[in-house]
Amino acid sequence: MTSFYHAHLTLVIGGTRSGKSRFAETLCSRLQEQTGLAVTYLATAPELDEEMKARIHIHRERRPGHWITVEETSRVAETIRSHPNVQGILLIDCLTLLVGNWLYEEQTVGQESSLEERIQKRADDLLAACQEYPHPVVIVSSEVGLGIVPASKEVRDYRDALGLMNQRVARCADAVYAVISGIPIDLKQWEVRL
Repeated sequence: MTSFYHAHLTLVIGGTRSGKSRFAETLCSRLQEQTGLAVTYLATAPELDEEMKARIHIHRERRPGHWITVEETSRVAETIRSHPNVQGILLIDCLTLLVGNWLYEEQTVGQESSLEERIQKRADDLLAACQEYPHPVVIVSSEVGLGIVPASKEVRDYRDALGLMNQRVARCADAVYAVISGIPIDLKQWEVRL
């Protein structure tokens, strides 16, 4: 078992209002205390409407003022590799919105490969960028597969794409925490390998 102090890639997953972002932020603060590195918060939320703007504002206000914020709703792998402000501990919040943004973009582009193949290619690129990054990376994502089967194909496609993405990141991650009702649970500790 790898403690979060020694993990290169950490996944924090949970449901809506589970406390996953707050836990990830606390984890990054503790890593910063241990290492002295800066923290870069890579935000993927688009400001689509007033409600989303309010949610984004809450997240901004909660973060320490000395953290670096980089906003990128789609090209996250490229941002990790080349943005001049991406440095130190990297917190990506969140995959949930990023995968939705990718699906929206990919559905509007006519290409020969399937939607699933294009999303998988983007996922592989993101994971490669995270693994190449020289400092700890913490990724936040939502678990959306525990509810009822969605009525529309688009929502089922989204749920499936995010579920597959979460699995891919969890397999690559050194540490995985599920946050339920504000309580983080170390999933790698309980992992069963077959």
